[in-house]
Formats: sequence, structure tokens, C-alpha cells
Amino acid sequence: MFRIVAVQCFGHCLEIHFCKTPRERCAEEAARLGLVNRVVERGQLIGWAIETAERIAANSPSAVQAVKRQVTSTIADHVLACEAQEQELGDKVRAGPHFTEGVAAFREKRQPRYE
Repeated sequence: MFRIVAVQCFGHCLEIHFCKTPRERCAEEAARLGLVNRVVERGQLIGWAIETAERIAANSPSAVQAVKRQVTSTIADHVLACEAQEQELGDKVRAGPHFTEGVAAFREKRQPRYE
């Protein structure tokens, strides 16, 4: 599901970049790329979360619920629309020799040798 949400959130260019260059990313990089709203220091997190919740709660409950429903239904609709193709592509990858080599390399803690 990450791939589908990734495309909706930040487009194909970043999605391709993340899928082809998998690695851990720091919070500052995630913020720079627009993947997170804000980076908050650990000691300030609870205060920030409460302040954010209070701002949301100050709005019309029906409007907040409608926005939440719209966002989640849009994501769900997109996931369902792409599910069959994603499954087919994933099945092809998992059936191939590169998948087997990738899993073996991971288990053996070595670089894969794709041929």
C-alpha cells in the first residue's frame, strides 16, 4: 500500500526515487521532501500533538468528519483500482530468479548477485 499512497502524496518522481534507492531517511529529509508536516523534538512532541488536536477540535465536528471521510475514501478507492495490477506485477517478480537471489542475499547478509 505504500506505493499507492506514495503516488497520491508526492507523485511518480519521488515514488520512483524511493523505490529504486531504498534506505532509511532522516526526519529532516522527510520534511524537506514534504513527506511529513513537521519535525518536532522528542521533548516537545506531546505539547505539539495536544496543540494540534485542540486546533482540529475547535473546528466544526461535521466538517472535520467529512474531510477525514473524503481523504480516506479517496485513498481506498485508489487502492482498490490498482490492486489487481499490483498483485499481478508482484506475482511476476516473486516468481523470478531475482527475487530468490534478493531474499538469499538478505538472509546471508551479503550483496545480491543478479544475473
